Amino acid sequence: MPEPRRATDAEIPGVARLLAGAFATDPVFAHLLPPAMSRRDDRMIRCFLLDTKRSHGLHSTWVHGTAGAAVWFPPGRALESVWEQIRTGPAYARIFGRRLVIASHVVSTMARHHPREPHWYLLYVGAVPAAQGTGVGTALLEAMLAECDERGDAAYLEATTEQSRKLYARHGFVDREPLQLPDGGPLMYPMWRDPE
Repeated sequence: MPEPRRATDAEIPGVARLLAGAFATDPVFAHLLPPAMSRRDDRMIRCFLLDTKRSHGLHSTWVHGTAGAAVWFPPGRALESVWEQIRTGPAYARIFGRRLVIASHVVSTMARHHPREPHWYLLYVGAVPAAQGTGVGTALLEAMLAECDERGDAAYLEATTEQSRKLYARHGFVDREPLQLPDGGPLMYPMWRDPE
């Protein structure tokens, strides 16, 4: 199996499709884009494509062959700038449609609770269903966390399931206060990792 590496330009659309499939049953995405929503698969892909393009522009998107991918943001770049929000606003409006207000509340809640200390931010890591539980996620995590350790950088993420929370804990992430998402959303589990 290939080693994790940073994605190429040509791989970014595939990364978005891969992550949309990996997060199809994720509780946060089920809240933002309910399973019965029209054109949900297409909306999911377009949502992941926006985040993946921004991460890739910062040389922070990783792939593990075609089995998995991770979307990271370097210190100081986790949250969109005002200019980025203005530029991507219309695209997000088309993706979320009538649920745009709910999505905005979720993003605002996450931003308010985002750590101010410098860190690498893991927004997504996922694998295609056939590769889940085979070590793909672990390999993707270890690749970037090794760089964090070399640089002396911390890392942060929000786990959305107990299973992912356990995976991150095995890699040195420590729980912070759980975050209740608004508008009837699920709990998220912020986690922090100091460099080793």
